[in-house]
Amino acid sequence: MPTLSGLATWRWKHGDGRVLLHDSSLDAGRRFAEAGGRSLAIEGDRIRFARKIFAARPALVAGVSRHADLVLIADVAAEMGYTLAAEFEGRGQKCSASRCRPGWAALGRVANAAGQGWAEALGSWAADPRGPMPAARATAVRADAGLALGWVLVPKG
Repeated sequence: MPTLSGLATWRWKHGDGRVLLHDSSLDAGRRFAEAGGRSLAIEGDRIRFARKIFAARPALVAGVSRHADLVLIADVAAEMGYTLAAEFEGRGQKCSASRCRPGWAALGRVANAAGQGWAEALGSWAADPRGPMPAARATAVRADAGLALGWVLVPKG
């Protein structure tokens, strides 16, 4: 599997610190958390929650949530010097990379290729972005009501 182009340079500039976030009410969120290992559930006041996360200046914040949570978290992230590097739309048994910044397209291709295992692929990668892209694995999924989004936020520059 391919690795992200330019990831070595990105890591050199920003370090290895990463935070994984998930909506525990979403099946995709729980699968992301299980694959990632140490994901925090998105809880309480989203603005205060996000400010606390980004105050620590992680090199990467990845998650699976509903659109409304992504909007609030990404807004706080932008105020603190972060940008949305990649966004994935998970609908039932497939995923489509709706937005990937230059250098992040390989992650979008992996999420697309993973099909119903997209949340696990994103969680595995986010837990250790230094390694190769994870292979898709077959898994039984329950379709989430509404749209589940996968996303990655990184420092600008």
